[in-house]
Amino acid sequence: MHHMPSWSPEVVELCKKYRNDSVVAIDLAEGQPSETLKVENDSEHKKAYEEAERCGIHRTVHAGEVGPAAMVKEAVYVLKAERIGHGYHVLEDPELYKELLRTKMHFEVYPWSSYLTGACSPDFTKHPVIQFKKDHANYSLNTDDPVIFYSTIDKDYGIVKEYMDFTKEEFKRVNINAAQSSFLPEKEKQELLNKLYEAYGMVPNT
Repeated sequence: MHHMPSWSPEVVELCKKYRNDSVVAIDLAEGQPSETLKVENDSEHKKAYEEAERCGIHRTVHAGEVGPAAMVKEAVYVLKAERIGHGYHVLEDPELYKELLRTKMHFEVYPWSSYLTGACSPDFTKHPVIQFKKDHANYSLNTDDPVIFYSTIDKDYGIVKEYMDFTKEEFKRVNINAAQSSFLPEKEKQELLNKLYEAYGMVPNT
C-alpha cells in the first residue's frame, strides 16, 4: 500500500517465500490524487522493489489511475515496474506517453472500476482506453476487485463494445497483449500464445 511503506519489506519477503507457490509478482496500490510515490533513496517501497528486481520477482505498480502522470514516471523509472495498473493520466505527459508507447509498457485497464472510483470521466466515450486503442498501445482489458465491485470481465468487455466501438479484432489484440505481457515462465507463455493464435486463426506475431 502506498501509504504503508513499512509493509513493503515484509511483502517482498513473502513474495520470495511463496514465489513458486501461487505468488507471481509484487504490486503497489496507488495513493491520493495529489501525491507522487515519493520513493526517495531511503524509501521502503524503493528498497522492496530493488530487492524484488534483484531476486527476479516481477513488478507491477498501480499509478496514474487518479494520481498524476508523475506517478507513472516514478513507477517506471524508480520502481522499475514492468506493468502499470490503470495508468490513464499518463496521457497528461505526452513525452512520457510517447516513450512508454515506444518501449511497449503494458497498461492494465479496468473501465468499470474507473467509472465506480471516479478515476475517469463517467462518459465512457471519453475514456483514456480509446486513446490507447487508437495508438495501438500495449494494454489489456481486466476486471478490478471483482469481490468488492461484484463484477466480471464480461462487464468490462460489454462497456468497451457498446461505448468504445471495440471490434472482434481489437479484443483479439488486447488478449494477445495480455498473454505477451503476462508474468508466466517463457515456456508456458509461449504455450498460451500458441493456443490463442490457434483459437483466433492468427499467424503468430501479426
